[in-house]
Amino acid sequence: MNAFADSKPVEVDTKNCACRIDGVEYPMIGFGTYPFTGKICTKAVGLAVATGYRIFDTATYYENFKSIAKALKGQDRRHFYIISKVWHDMQSPEDLRKDLDSTLKQLETEYLDAYLLHWPNSKIPIEKTLNAMEELRQHKKIRHIGLSNVSVNHLKKALEIGIPITWVQVEMHPHFYDKELLDFCREHAMLVQAWRPLNLGGMSEEKILSQIGKKYGKTACQVALRWSTQHGCIPLPGSKDETHIQENINIRDFILSEEEVQKIDQGALTGARFRLKEEHGLGFADELDFTYEECWPH
Repeated sequence: MNAFADSKPVEVDTKNCACRIDGVEYPMIGFGTYPFTGKICTKAVGLAVATGYRIFDTATYYENFKSIAKALKGQDRRHFYIISKVWHDMQSPEDLRKDLDSTLKQLETEYLDAYLLHWPNSKIPIEKTLNAMEELRQHKKIRHIGLSNVSVNHLKKALEIGIPITWVQVEMHPHFYDKELLDFCREHAMLVQAWRPLNLGGMSEEKILSQIGKKYGKTACQVALRWSTQHGCIPLPGSKDETHIQENINIRDFILSEEEVQKIDQGALTGARFRLKEEHGLGFADELDFTYEECWPH
């Protein structure tokens, strides 16, 4: 198995709920590790590994690299696809390299499978950031490059740099999804990872999802995740509960009808996304309303 194989980066098989990344097959359900840290994180990731998860999402902001490393110790690194994200204020070339070196050291791995910008930062030129990421990719410290919490305007400007962008990670669930962005990503061969795919547990009591689930003997949450995968997305649910960890990945044995997908779409299209505001105290707000000109101005 060659982690850096030269093949079509990512292909999805929505029918069988599987994806092939550089020729290696993985379940389309990934595992989100936020907000778990310490022993709770190690136990949750260990349970996820034993259950069959192979795609794991983390970030510098989560402060759980060492906990994840403990859970994966003794495992064959090549069997796992590890995603991490660099924070808003560490996207200059020098800071980016520092962040990646620290990430790799704490995760006890020689490379990341995917390295994403966690939130765009219009004050740091995107061409410098992407060129630094591409240099790291050429040195085989990362396999694939991605962006998170961006708009179509961000993607248009980033693609002009000419650096291959494999992943876009955004909020997506039956209470909200950005159809314009999803269509744009499909058009430009970028795959979408869905964070908060169960909207912090908000799917569990959703009436429409529960009604559909009864038909298949599935829970509302399982229907929500299947909806994401049938849109060609990789949902990243997280849980510390063994039952939920098993339930979330057990969605390969049913397929939603086109009518059911459209019915869920109708609710998602009218929903509102999470907005990161100044009052959250992180020192910045999201840039999702930026015009094309405002995204990473020269």
